[in-house]
Amino acid sequence: MNSLRIEQLSKTYPNGVKALNDINLTISNGMFGLLGPNGAGKSSLMRTLSTLQKPTNGTVLFNDIDIIENPQDIRNCLGYLPQEFGVYPKISAYELLDHIAILKGIKNKKDRKNQISALLQQTNLYQHRKKSVSTFSGGMRQRFGIAQALLGDPQLIIVDEPTAGLDPEERNRFHNLLSEIGENVIVLLSTHIVEDVSDLCSNMAIMGEGQLLSQGVPSELTKELEGKIWQTTIKKDTLETFKTTFNVLSTHLHSGQIRLRVLSDTQPEPEFELVTPNLEDVYFSTLATKK
Repeated sequence: MNSLRIEQLSKTYPNGVKALNDINLTISNGMFGLLGPNGAGKSSLMRTLSTLQKPTNGTVLFNDIDIIENPQDIRNCLGYLPQEFGVYPKISAYELLDHIAILKGIKNKKDRKNQISALLQQTNLYQHRKKSVSTFSGGMRQRFGIAQALLGDPQLIIVDEPTAGLDPEERNRFHNLLSEIGENVIVLLSTHIVEDVSDLCSNMAIMGEGQLLSQGVPSELTKELEGKIWQTTIKKDTLETFKTTFNVLSTHLHSGQIRLRVLSDTQPEPEFELVTPNLEDVYFSTLATKK
């Protein structure tokens, strides 16, 4: 069983921006979702965990090894898919994976060939192995990114905003791929898309403005809002009035009108009906109460 322990982690950049503020988190095998809006500090945390930058304060222990003091130890068992995955324009998918495998220390040519072929099959890219990665669609590039992240049998896999910009079919394919690999290793999924965490993760945390705002099991966090989420449908021109009157969590356009969800201990008005809370309600209520 792998263990990732983050203790009192902070990061302040030279321009004075405090991207991380006293983060404490313990993660074990399985899919862990880190949910937060853009600018919450998620990517700063991912970059710190992947040893691309050093924190200002705090420690990170992976299987009891201090990765800040011993960065090579975590690099040897890390798979990382950053938010922006750059590619070489005129290299085939197979050649690029072979190059990355060598950089990861897989010296034996036969071992590399076996691993690369298996990963191309797993990511449904084998038939495209001779094509340049620059010709791939967005979804294919993301799957290629997972293939390179899985080289060398990593025990910690970090994926940063992996489904942003993917169409629904590619997103489902990507989810299935992540759930396959997330059983015997730690997969840390950083995203601002609530459905990614809802569909995949058994544990999660919510970040905002560099701080950890909430953490737990998604179903338990959702259960805490039972009896407190109310919904109604309103006309567009009344939205601002409702926002000033009630604790509005979210709005969705529905048949030309706006479907409104509100957080309240009691029924706000007769036209509101009590609804079953979901993870999006948890997310927006957490961000709202921590402002």
